[in-house]
Amino acid sequence: MRQERIGWTNGIVFESGTSRLVFDPTSGRPLREDWHVFITHAHSDHTYGFSTRARKHSTVETLRIYEALRERQVKNAHTLKIGERIGLDDLEVNVLNAGHMLGSCQYEIVTPQFTALYTGDINCVDTLTTEAAQHKQCDYLIIEATYGHPSYLFPRRSTMYADIIRWVMTEIGDAKVPTFQVYSSGKPQELVRLFNVYTKLPVVCSQTIAHSNNVYSENGVNLDFLDSSTTEGRSALKSGGCVYITTARADHVPKNASRAVATGWAVREAFRNCASFPLSSHADFCQLMDFVGHVNPKKVYIFTGYTDVLSTQIERKLGIKAGPLPVIAQTKLLDFNEAVT
Repeated sequence: MRQERIGWTNGIVFESGTSRLVFDPTSGRPLREDWHVFITHAHSDHTYGFSTRARKHSTVETLRIYEALRERQVKNAHTLKIGERIGLDDLEVNVLNAGHMLGSCQYEIVTPQFTALYTGDINCVDTLTTEAAQHKQCDYLIIEATYGHPSYLFPRRSTMYADIIRWVMTEIGDAKVPTFQVYSSGKPQELVRLFNVYTKLPVVCSQTIAHSNNVYSENGVNLDFLDSSTTEGRSALKSGGCVYITTARADHVPKNASRAVATGWAVREAFRNCASFPLSSHADFCQLMDFVGHVNPKKVYIFTGYTDVLSTQIERKLGIKAGPLPVIAQTKLLDFNEAVT
């Protein structure tokens, strides 16, 4: 009898017959050229697969952001579109929107025996730059639990948008330059779009973020901004009356800056010497629970973050068997019941 296995070995690994699929490998450890690597989005902790020799699969947008930030071209890459289906031997891999950032996706694996859905990082509400994650029924769900604790409940996005704009206008009124320190892609583009849509303020971005902005604009998310590495960008920062969005490296930050962060961790954590807003590109606890309920799998594998807490909540409230993702060398997919009891 043919066996399928799924588990964790340097990423989410799926084996079926002679096929080996690796989703979001977590290190640059070499992968064989005949393996298929699937990358869900362009955040650096999910893009190690681009540096391997294996056959690489991602959306066009994810590949473009990665190449723009690294300033190099990826070889042996196959680009996908949301809604596309590809066949690998007798398997089928379907691409679904994840709502996390531009080009982010989930992967559905269809075998003759069952279907499995790997979410990667998901966001289940619409934002100014993304649409909410799709949900599709499956037999096995592999889902992240970054904010899988009941204490992580995010305010409405409209409320957070209003709070951010209110703080920015107050700081500008005090002759400060409101400065957000965020990742290079995803969150900064949502902030740029926020200020473009609801204010007339100039928005200055660090050069790294500007590279990502350009990819967003190329793909239909129009962003109006200045690059801090240009004469115009430096002049705007010096003159004030603008918003500055940069990374943790914080290049070109003016002396009169007021710092802020936008992260889901702000729900429970205090940040010293800066304002904090719980604006996240991840699903919160209720979103995760609702997502699992809509997908209605037979069993759930959970990885990253509050795996034990979310597993317990899913079993108690939804009546669905759930547990941490096992190590591939130890557990077969069809042995899941024994693995988590």
